[in-house]
Amino acid sequence: MVKEQDINIVGVCRFSMLGRGDWKAYRNQPEEALEEIYAEKVKELFEPRRIEARLATFQHLTLRSLTHQTDPNFSFLVVSSDRMPEKYRRQLADICAADKRVILKFVPPMHISDAIRMVAEEQDWSLPNSVQFRLDDDDCVSKEYIRRLRRHASGMWRNGNFGISFSQQYYCITDGPTEGIYDWYSPFFSAGAAVRSAGRTIFDFGHYQIPLRMTAVTDPHFPNIVTHRGDNDTPRHAPEILRKRGMRKAPHSELQRIYERHFDYLTTEGLALCRFDTAITPAAAETTEAPPEMSQKTTPEIIEKSESATQPASTVAGKAPGKRRARSSKQESAS
Repeated sequence: MVKEQDINIVGVCRFSMLGRGDWKAYRNQPEEALEEIYAEKVKELFEPRRIEARLATFQHLTLRSLTHQTDPNFSFLVVSSDRMPEKYRRQLADICAADKRVILKFVPPMHISDAIRMVAEEQDWSLPNSVQFRLDDDDCVSKEYIRRLRRHASGMWRNGNFGISFSQQYYCITDGPTEGIYDWYSPFFSAGAAVRSAGRTIFDFGHYQIPLRMTAVTDPHFPNIVTHRGDNDTPRHAPEILRKRGMRKAPHSELQRIYERHFDYLTTEGLALCRFDTAITPAAAETTEAPPEMSQKTTPEIIEKSESATQPASTVAGKAPGKRRARSSKQESAS
C-alpha cells in the first residue's frame, strides 16, 4: 500500500502552446493542414493584448495558487511554444524561475501528451504511478488543493485508474454583458481535474469524459476560481445559457467566506483579475508579488521534436453528464 506522502503529483499547464490536444481548432484535421493552422494560431496567441493578459493571470492567479499550497510536495509542468516571441518568452521564464517546482519547456508543435511523456522520462516520473492534474493559465485552485488531492488519491490507490474532480467553480466573467462572478457546480470541469492512468496522460481524456471512463470521485468543498474574458477559447455565453448550465450570481457574503477559507493568498492584482475585488474585503492582500523564496533555476529548455515521436490517439471531449444537482449555497468547510 502506497504511503500518502509518497504519492507523486504532477500538474500540467499549456501556456499558449501549439499542437494537438483537446482544442477544437485541431480536431479531425489532417497533418498537411496543420502548418496553416499553426500560422493562424501564432497571430492569435501572441497578439500583445492577449499574451500580456495571460502572463498576468498565470502569475497572479494560476502560479500564485500553487506557490501557496499547504502541501508543497508536487511538480508543475508548463508547456509553451518555441514560436513565442523572445520578449514574452523571457517574461514567462522569469515568472516560472521563482519556484523550483515549476518546469518550463518551450516545444515545437506537438501533441501535449507527447510533451508530457518526454518530460516524464527526463524527470524520472512514472506516470502510471503518478497523479496528474491540469490547470489553465487563467484559473486557480484552493490553497488546500494538493493536500486534498493527495488524500483522495491515497484512498483510491488500489483502484489503479481513477479520476478526481473539485466540482465547485466560481466562474468569473470579467467583461461583456454577463460580467460577474457565478456559483457553478460542474463536476469534472477542467480546472484541477486529475487522473491516475496506467497508459495515458490527463489530456488523453476529455475532462467531462473522465467519470465515464474510470472510477471517479468529486469533492465540492475545495473550490476553483475560473476566469473568462472575450479572448478565451470558450465563446461567450448568453444569459439563458448560463442559467441553463446552473450558474447563479454568487452573493458577496459567500465570496467573502470562500476567499478567507481558500484564496487569501491572492494579491490585489489577482483579486482584480478575477473581479473578486468588487465583492470582498481583503484582510491583508499584498500589493506586490512576493512568492515564497525558492531555488532559482536554469534557463528553460527548448525541446526539438523527435522525428520518432508518436501521435497519441485523439479523444473527443464529451458533454457534461446529467443535470446540476440541488445544493445549498453555503460552502461546507470539510477537513
